[in-house]
Amino acid sequence: MTSEQQLKGRVAIITGASRGIGAGIAKRFAAEGSKLVLVARTLEPSAGLPGSLTEVAEFIRSKGGECEVLQANIADPADRARIVPFTLERYGRCDILVNNVAWCRYPPVWEAEAKHVRLAFEINVFAPQELSQAAFKPMCEQGEGWILNISSATADPLPSAPYDFSERAQQFNRDGHATIYGTSKAALERLSSGWAIEASKYNIAVNSLAPVAVVLSEGAKALGTFTSEDHVEPVEAMAEAALQLCSRPANVNSGNTVKSLPYLDSIGVAVRGLDGQKM
Repeated sequence: MTSEQQLKGRVAIITGASRGIGAGIAKRFAAEGSKLVLVARTLEPSAGLPGSLTEVAEFIRSKGGECEVLQANIADPADRARIVPFTLERYGRCDILVNNVAWCRYPPVWEAEAKHVRLAFEINVFAPQELSQAAFKPMCEQGEGWILNISSATADPLPSAPYDFSERAQQFNRDGHATIYGTSKAALERLSSGWAIEASKYNIAVNSLAPVAVVLSEGAKALGTFTSEDHVEPVEAMAEAALQLCSRPANVNSGNTVKSLPYLDSIGVAVRGLDGQKM
């Protein structure tokens, strides 16, 4: 834990907190004194992907942090409707919402099944919208709040022809088939900026954040969409940027659609370890 905790007294909900970026953000927030509600489908360790809510919670508690875990399927509207009420029941407030959980598959766009397109939007757009709506009332009552939506570089607009496939991003978008995922994340970014301007009179900051490069989370490794040509970004960079976006005042820190490392450079903040210490 750091000596001057930026999130002391705050309560944060983090979805997709069993592994990867979500787990990293949870650990970084805990180091800054936030109480946490960790949400994901994977409660206990299993033979599938590494990582579970239980393991992340045990790590946080071992460092002196406080957290609750809630197993929930974000794709299920009834299941995700439990998250904010659970948080209010346990902690009596909700200061921060991090919509991190995502669904991604990479089929050629002409082969994408309708059920998968719907699922991408259900988890990547509808779920953040509904969770933000649920968190909005308690944030308004508290007089402030922070909502952070985790996006992706695949949401970036693509160039027009003639293409240069010697450039990695263009080659990836042709051969990596990120269109469905990227489209849902582009919708999430527009949703974020719209929330930010509409909620500005309520002192609620809403931002979207994406990594600059591949974060080698357990999910990314399982998908196998990266190559030796890709730059790798440490999860600490996303966690640090998330902390800054979820702690600075809304009147100067809302409506951002940013990448982690350039954002940190722009505000003069160095990446720290998940324990809050200098790296």
